Amino acid sequence: MRVGENILRLRKEKGFRRSQLVEKMQFIYGDHAVDYRTIERIERGDIAKGRLSSLLQIADALDVDILELFKGTEHEDTSREEERQEEILITRADSRGGTFRYNDKASIEIVSPKESGYIAFLLHIDSGGKTKVEQDPEETIKFLFVIDGEIVVTVGSLERALSKGDSLQINSHKPHYFENRSKKKASAILHQNPKHF
Repeated sequence: MRVGENILRLRKEKGFRRSQLVEKMQFIYGDHAVDYRTIERIERGDIAKGRLSSLLQIADALDVDILELFKGTEHEDTSREEERQEEILITRADSRGGTFRYNDKASIEIVSPKESGYIAFLLHIDSGGKTKVEQDPEETIKFLFVIDGEIVVTVGSLERALSKGDSLQINSHKPHYFENRSKKKASAILHQNPKHF
């Protein structure tokens, strides 16, 4: 099977006409979007599979993982090598770095690629829970983006309450912790640079 056949099948399954798919890519990528003719040529098989950057756009617009485009094709095994060449690091849900518990009400899960120079976590804090007090090495920065619920961040003697959609950056060499004083579970993306854990 060719990659283009997979794209055609997925596009029809999602109920997109080719022109609608192009419109969605133009909305996302603007002037850099893949054009109608290129998609047509990939689907017909005139182009063996298209450039990886074009396939990433198509997968994004179809709301599927790029590997779905390669599944069952002669290019299935080469997609990972292409990702390496394009310096794309992907962490699959079933191969994350593991979950670590602060206690019964707070945990973090590593979601960043093992090869990256930073580390990103998915932080979960149940109602009434909090993380332990942490103090990272000098020049370490943490960035927190609240996905759901409310999180109170305490740095030294200063505390700030953050709600869904709020974000904050701290110099994390100062003592700090995260706490959920609300009645519902809170979740956030926590990014730390440089990487250490």
